[in-house]
Amino acid sequence: MRQTPQRRTTHSDSQQTPKRRSQTLEDRRGSAGGSAMRRKEEPKRKRCFVTEPLAVLPGADGDDDDDDFVHPRQILLDSSNFLSHNKRTDSSAPDLLLKSRRNSATRLQSRGPSPTPEQSAIIEFARSLPAPAAKNNMIPGTVCRIVAGAGTGKTTTLCMLAEALARNGHHILYLVYNKAAQNDAQARFKKIGKVTCCTMHAAALRFLRRPTPDFEINPVDDVVVRMKIDQEYETRASTWLAENWRFETNSNRPSQGPNQEKMTQLVLFYIFKTLEGWYRSAKPLQELHNTWNTYYPAKIKHRDLFDPGTFYIDAARDIWTRMWNGNFPICHDAYLKYAQLNQNIELPASCSVILVDESQDASACQLDLFVTQPAKSPHVKPNKHIFIVGDAAQSIYYFRGARPKELAQIDNQFESLQGRFFDFHLRRSFRFGPVITRAANMLLWIKANSPQAKDFNPYVVVGVSKVAGKVLRDEELLPYPHTIVARSGVELIKQGLVALADFQDRKLRVGQENADHTLPASDSPVIAINGSLKEYKLRLEDTLDVFRLYKGKKPRKTKFKQYHTFHDFEQDVNDREMSEYGIVLSLIEAYEDDLPQVLATFDQKVLSQSTCLERADVILTTAHQAKGLEFDNVHVCDDFIPLDVCQKPPDPAQQRFSSATAASQNESQIHFKLNAWGDDLNLWYVAVTRAKKNLRLPKKWWDIVDLMDKVKKGEAVDQKYQNQLVAMRNLFDTFDKFIQ
Repeated sequence: MRQTPQRRTTHSDSQQTPKRRSQTLEDRRGSAGGSAMRRKEEPKRKRCFVTEPLAVLPGADGDDDDDDFVHPRQILLDSSNFLSHNKRTDSSAPDLLLKSRRNSATRLQSRGPSPTPEQSAIIEFARSLPAPAAKNNMIPGTVCRIVAGAGTGKTTTLCMLAEALARNGHHILYLVYNKAAQNDAQARFKKIGKVTCCTMHAAALRFLRRPTPDFEINPVDDVVVRMKIDQEYETRASTWLAENWRFETNSNRPSQGPNQEKMTQLVLFYIFKTLEGWYRSAKPLQELHNTWNTYYPAKIKHRDLFDPGTFYIDAARDIWTRMWNGNFPICHDAYLKYAQLNQNIELPASCSVILVDESQDASACQLDLFVTQPAKSPHVKPNKHIFIVGDAAQSIYYFRGARPKELAQIDNQFESLQGRFFDFHLRRSFRFGPVITRAANMLLWIKANSPQAKDFNPYVVVGVSKVAGKVLRDEELLPYPHTIVARSGVELIKQGLVALADFQDRKLRVGQENADHTLPASDSPVIAINGSLKEYKLRLEDTLDVFRLYKGKKPRKTKFKQYHTFHDFEQDVNDREMSEYGIVLSLIEAYEDDLPQVLATFDQKVLSQSTCLERADVILTTAHQAKGLEFDNVHVCDDFIPLDVCQKPPDPAQQRFSSATAASQNESQIHFKLNAWGDDLNLWYVAVTRAKKNLRLPKKWWDIVDLMDKVKKGEAVDQKYQNQLVAMRNLFDTFDKFIQ
């Protein structure tokens, strides 16, 4: 039986989530078919005072003989004190000690969700919201932020939440990140009714208040907008360059030929990025008059050239105006931005609740449009009740405009609405036990002690799986089947080849004392890729063509013929942020002359097999593609960022102290070496929290773990840490306090 990848396991105390749209292998084979059997005796649940004299939790028997009432405030207190008062992992945890891989892939069936204390607090809060009021009601909406950790039953909670709201007469607009999530949500909420599921872009387009009633919008992809900018603004850009650079004595001044053409293309790219950066923000149109909004890399590029002035924002504003005059293609982010400006959206009056899922991946524009404005804008009558669900630690789409700090700081938008903003947490992870939980919490602790802390509301997860789990070093064997999670596609290709060699090595040890008893009987491992095989094949074809440039030959594909040398292509990829070709450059750098043979082997052994994930001995996936999935056995690759400490920058407030005192105070300030922005550490967290039973971590992980252990024990460490030992010990001692 193969390892079966599953979407997020979303258990409650007594059951797993109802079947999702994407069934497991066993579901398809019928092992989980049939309706679930009801228990003969069902325990009564506690009732709660909300807005009705008497209310029961969803799934309760409704008998009036039970006098054990609980006030909603007490439920909230129970939830907030849950970590310190409820550490049981036996009867209060779901039964995750599954006896076989077949059972681990089978969805348990039960009579209905039985909420945990954390879930009960959210459900009772939803039930306490009054039924939809009249249209002229001007009472501000309520905003509820739910921080849901990895594997904490988010999907089950949302189903119970939607059911509770629907029973109270609310109509819900459920917003998701992409089309696949929309289809999944529609299947889950179909029986509940009163729930409209769509992506944020689809909702913006559907309810958009257009410039005129007959204004047509035929959305296009960003690439179409970029091509249109190249066509219609090339002359403007080249003329501007010539006029401004001709007065420069700098040797980098553009000349006739490839340099002039290359710089013009770069200017056109910067125009698009300036526009894109603005319409992903929550800034008003007036900000397109402010040079501060010029794309930052463009400012850096021009430092050695000339001051760009208002050129980029003027061009961006001109394109924006033409879009809404009907003279320029409109991309998806553009009509969403138009909806956000001046509340150019008319949400149905019948919609009283907006539920935003995976909100950590939303842009500032999206959160303003679907959270801030509907909850408190005087133009939205009546104001909506908003539930935003997400986890800033799992935000991994920074390159697409996701800004987790917007989720972390969104409460600042509602300071004037005292008593209308509420925070809830889902911390109990049913995916893994205490061993893997410690690894996950270590990453949360690192984030809380880094420059990213200002955009993160710290929390810890509590693993309640009955399977304690194991964390392995990189040289230890991981049982088959297992999943390899990498940061990049290049590392996946490398690991696919390593997996082939590793399999043969294990075969040679069959019968020995340390033999791998999970080893498949086949002559070679079955390897599958979680992702688009077509996309991988296309990138491999591109790599071989660019490899011709690398060897001094002319490429065959039209899109690469504009480059005269490999260096030209490499520079263009970096300057114009052509991330789709990052894997091409990395593969050439990694394998050089051996590249054609390496790619041929990978194509033959992996891509050409077209193996489904359920049948694979080894699954290859990036952290981005693994989001929302879980696996029994996971190997995290070593291409994630290093985990190291460094000295904090000096605090300006220290200037009023003596130099000796300031130096002493500064020496004690140590934190983890991370950028203040980006999602590199979040990728670590997503990768680590995919594992249910066995987790093999790379050398970069064990480097920091071993350093922490040596510092605590007073053992010798690397010379570069000698002057920071006291500060490091103080920092490392906070980990155990953090997880408690």
